[in-house]
Amino acid sequence: MAENLNQASLAKFKVFGTIPKDTIYLPQIPFTLRNDCRIGIWKIGNEDYRGKEIEISIIKVNQLFGTLGKSTNTFWMQIWFVPAPSCEVIPSNIVYVSYLKGRSITQFSEKITQLMQSSVEPALGIFKAGFTKHTGEKGDYYSVVFDWRERASEAEFEQLNRIADLMATDPKLVDFSIDLLPIDNLSTEEIQMLITAANSEKIQLSQAK
Repeated sequence: MAENLNQASLAKFKVFGTIPKDTIYLPQIPFTLRNDCRIGIWKIGNEDYRGKEIEISIIKVNQLFGTLGKSTNTFWMQIWFVPAPSCEVIPSNIVYVSYLKGRSITQFSEKITQLMQSSVEPALGIFKAGFTKHTGEKGDYYSVVFDWRERASEAEFEQLNRIADLMATDPKLVDFSIDLLPIDNLSTEEIQMLITAANSEKIQLSQAK
Protein backbone atom coordinates (compact mmCIF):
# COMPACT_ATOMS: atom_id res chain seq x y z
CA MET A 1 0.00 0.00 0.00
CA ALA A 2 1.16 3.55 -0.75
CA GLU A 3 1.01 4.60 2.91
CA ASN A 4 3.62 1.94 3.75
CA LEU A 5 6.23 3.35 1.36
CA ASN A 6 9.36 4.95 2.80
CA GLN A 7 9.20 8.34 1.10
CA ALA A 8 12.63 9.46 2.34
CA SER A 9 14.34 6.40 0.86
CA LEU A 10 12.35 6.57 -2.35
CA ALA A 11 13.42 10.19 -2.86
CA LYS A 12 17.03 8.96 -3.06
CA PHE A 13 16.23 5.95 -5.25
CA LYS A 14 17.52 6.75 -8.74
CA VAL A 15 18.20 4.10 -11.36
CA PHE A 16 18.09 6.09 -14.59
CA GLY A 17 18.84 9.56 -13.25
CA THR A 18 16.86 12.62 -14.25
CA ILE A 19 16.68 14.95 -17.22
CA PRO A 20 17.71 18.46 -16.12
CA LYS A 21 15.12 21.14 -16.79
CA ASP A 22 15.81 23.97 -19.26
CA THR A 23 18.52 21.99 -21.08
CA ILE A 24 18.78 19.89 -24.23
CA TYR A 25 19.05 16.19 -23.39
CA LEU A 26 21.32 13.92 -25.43
CA PRO A 27 20.43 10.25 -24.75
CA GLN A 28 23.32 7.77 -24.56
CA ILE A 29 21.54 5.70 -27.20
CA PRO A 30 20.31 7.98 -30.03
CA PHE A 31 16.57 8.57 -30.18
CA THR A 32 15.75 7.68 -33.79
CA LEU A 33 12.82 9.24 -35.63
CA ARG A 34 12.07 7.34 -38.82
CA ASN A 35 10.61 8.82 -41.99
CA ASP A 36 8.42 6.11 -43.49
CA CYS A 37 8.46 6.94 -47.18
CA ARG A 38 6.02 4.16 -48.03
CA ILE A 39 3.14 6.02 -46.37
CA GLY A 40 4.56 9.50 -45.78
CA ILE A 41 4.64 9.68 -41.99
CA TRP A 42 7.12 10.18 -39.14
CA LYS A 43 7.31 7.39 -36.60
CA ILE A 44 9.25 5.97 -33.68
CA GLY A 45 9.98 2.28 -34.14
CA ASN A 46 7.66 0.33 -36.41
CA GLU A 47 4.17 1.23 -35.23
CA ASP A 48 4.38 4.47 -33.21
CA TYR A 49 3.11 6.97 -35.78
CA ARG A 50 3.76 10.64 -35.02
CA GLY A 51 2.24 12.60 -37.88
CA LYS A 52 3.12 13.97 -41.29
CA GLU A 53 4.99 17.13 -40.25
CA ILE A 54 7.52 18.13 -37.62
CA GLU A 55 9.23 21.43 -36.83
CA ILE A 56 12.86 21.06 -35.80
CA SER A 57 16.20 22.75 -35.13
CA ILE A 58 18.97 20.95 -37.01
CA ILE A 59 22.23 20.77 -35.06
CA LYS A 60 24.42 18.55 -37.28
CA VAL A 61 24.42 16.73 -40.64
CA ASN A 62 26.68 13.96 -41.96
CA GLN A 63 26.99 12.26 -45.34
CA LEU A 64 27.17 8.46 -45.24
CA PHE A 65 27.27 5.51 -47.60
CA GLY A 66 26.18 1.92 -47.17
CA THR A 67 23.27 -0.35 -46.41
CA LEU A 68 20.41 0.59 -44.10
CA GLY A 69 17.20 -1.38 -43.96
CA LYS A 70 16.32 -2.63 -47.45
CA SER A 71 18.42 0.02 -49.22
CA THR A 72 21.86 -1.30 -50.17
CA ASN A 73 24.93 0.69 -51.29
CA THR A 74 23.06 3.97 -50.92
CA PHE A 75 24.01 7.54 -50.08
CA TRP A 76 22.48 8.74 -46.81
CA MET A 77 22.27 12.01 -44.96
CA GLN A 78 22.26 11.72 -41.19
CA ILE A 79 20.44 14.60 -39.52
CA TRP A 80 20.67 15.37 -35.81
CA PHE A 81 17.97 17.70 -34.51
CA VAL A 82 15.90 18.98 -31.61
CA PRO A 83 12.11 19.44 -31.91
CA ALA A 84 11.04 23.08 -31.98
CA PRO A 85 8.92 24.28 -29.04
CA SER A 86 5.87 24.27 -31.35
CA CYS A 87 6.37 20.57 -32.22
CA GLU A 88 4.01 18.55 -30.04
CA VAL A 89 4.09 15.15 -31.76
CA ILE A 90 7.44 14.07 -30.24
CA PRO A 91 8.99 14.74 -26.80
CA SER A 92 10.66 18.15 -26.62
CA ASN A 93 14.23 19.24 -25.81
CA ILE A 94 15.69 15.84 -26.78
CA VAL A 95 18.30 15.19 -29.47
CA TYR A 96 17.02 12.94 -32.27
CA VAL A 97 18.62 11.40 -35.33
CA SER A 98 17.03 10.56 -38.67
CA TYR A 99 18.23 9.39 -42.09
CA LEU A 100 17.45 10.73 -45.56
CA LYS A 101 18.11 9.25 -48.99
CA GLY A 102 17.39 9.92 -52.67
CA ARG A 103 14.98 12.76 -53.43
CA SER A 104 14.92 13.80 -49.78
CA ILE A 105 18.66 14.55 -49.81
CA THR A 106 18.35 16.48 -53.07
CA GLN A 107 15.51 18.70 -51.83
CA PHE A 108 17.25 19.30 -48.49
CA SER A 109 20.52 20.25 -50.19
CA GLU A 110 18.71 22.62 -52.56
CA LYS A 111 16.96 24.32 -49.63
CA ILE A 112 20.24 24.75 -47.73
CA THR A 113 21.97 26.18 -50.82
CA GLN A 114 19.17 28.70 -51.38
CA LEU A 115 19.35 29.86 -47.77
CA MET A 116 23.13 30.19 -47.80
CA GLN A 117 23.01 32.19 -51.05
CA SER A 118 20.81 34.64 -49.14
CA SER A 119 23.50 34.91 -46.44
CA VAL A 120 21.35 33.01 -43.95
CA GLU A 121 22.74 30.52 -41.45
CA PRO A 122 20.08 27.78 -41.77
CA ALA A 123 20.78 26.33 -38.30
CA LEU A 124 19.57 29.55 -36.68
CA GLY A 125 16.04 29.03 -38.02
CA ILE A 126 13.31 26.41 -37.81
CA PHE A 127 12.85 23.66 -40.40
CA LYS A 128 9.47 22.14 -41.18
CA ALA A 129 9.86 18.59 -42.48
CA GLY A 130 6.89 17.02 -44.22
CA PHE A 131 6.30 14.68 -47.14
CA THR A 132 5.50 14.96 -50.82
CA LYS A 133 4.03 12.16 -52.94
CA HIS A 134 5.59 10.54 -56.00
CA THR A 135 4.57 7.75 -58.35
CA GLY A 136 7.13 5.22 -59.54
CA GLU A 137 7.31 1.83 -61.23
CA LYS A 138 6.46 0.10 -57.95
CA GLY A 139 3.61 2.45 -57.06
CA ASP A 140 3.29 5.54 -54.90
CA TYR A 141 5.96 6.60 -52.44
CA TYR A 142 6.95 9.74 -50.51
CA SER A 143 10.06 11.81 -49.99
CA VAL A 144 10.81 14.23 -47.19
CA VAL A 145 10.49 17.90 -48.13
CA PHE A 146 11.88 20.75 -46.04
CA ASP A 147 10.70 24.30 -45.56
CA TRP A 148 12.38 26.94 -43.39
CA ARG A 149 11.42 30.00 -41.39
CA GLU A 150 13.05 32.42 -38.98
CA ARG A 151 12.51 32.01 -35.27
CA ALA A 152 9.63 34.07 -33.99
CA SER A 153 8.73 33.27 -30.39
CA GLU A 154 10.61 33.83 -27.16
CA ALA A 155 10.55 30.07 -26.54
CA GLU A 156 12.27 29.44 -29.89
CA PHE A 157 15.06 31.92 -29.11
CA GLU A 158 15.50 30.50 -25.61
CA GLN A 159 15.82 27.03 -27.09
CA LEU A 160 18.48 28.28 -29.53
CA ASN A 161 20.55 29.42 -26.54
CA ARG A 162 20.20 25.98 -24.94
CA ILE A 163 21.23 24.33 -28.22
CA ALA A 164 24.29 26.59 -28.41
CA ASP A 165 25.20 25.60 -24.83
CA LEU A 166 24.96 21.91 -25.79
CA MET A 167 27.05 22.27 -28.93
CA ALA A 168 29.71 24.23 -27.01
CA THR A 169 30.41 21.02 -25.06
CA ASP A 170 31.33 19.21 -28.31
CA PRO A 171 28.77 16.43 -27.77
CA LYS A 172 29.42 13.00 -29.26
CA LEU A 173 26.71 12.65 -31.90
CA VAL A 174 27.28 9.04 -32.91
CA ASP A 175 24.79 6.33 -33.80
CA PHE A 176 26.40 2.92 -33.17
CA SER A 177 23.25 1.10 -34.28
CA ILE A 178 24.03 1.65 -37.96
CA ASP A 179 26.89 0.38 -40.12
CA LEU A 180 27.39 3.22 -42.57
CA LEU A 181 30.65 4.73 -43.77
CA PRO A 182 31.18 8.50 -43.26
CA ILE A 183 32.14 10.16 -46.55
CA ASP A 184 32.21 13.87 -45.65
CA ASN A 185 36.01 13.99 -45.79
CA LEU A 186 36.47 11.77 -48.84
CA SER A 187 37.44 13.14 -52.24
CA THR A 188 35.31 12.56 -55.33
CA GLU A 189 37.79 9.94 -56.52
CA GLU A 190 37.67 8.11 -53.18
CA ILE A 191 33.88 8.10 -53.19
CA GLN A 192 33.84 6.70 -56.73
CA MET A 193 36.25 3.95 -55.69
CA LEU A 194 34.00 3.14 -52.75
CA ILE A 195 30.93 2.86 -55.01
CA THR A 196 32.81 0.65 -57.49
CA ALA A 197 34.03 -1.67 -54.73
CA ALA A 198 30.54 -1.90 -53.18
CA ASN A 199 28.89 -2.69 -56.52
CA SER A 200 31.56 -5.29 -57.31
CA GLU A 201 30.94 -7.00 -53.97
CA LYS A 202 27.19 -6.92 -54.60
CA ILE A 203 27.66 -8.63 -58.00
CA GLN A 204 29.92 -11.31 -56.48
CA LEU A 205 27.37 -12.06 -53.74
CA SER A 206 24.60 -12.27 -56.34
CA GLN A 207 26.59 -14.68 -58.48
CA ALA A 208 27.43 -16.81 -55.44
CA LYS A 209 23.74 -17.37 -54.80
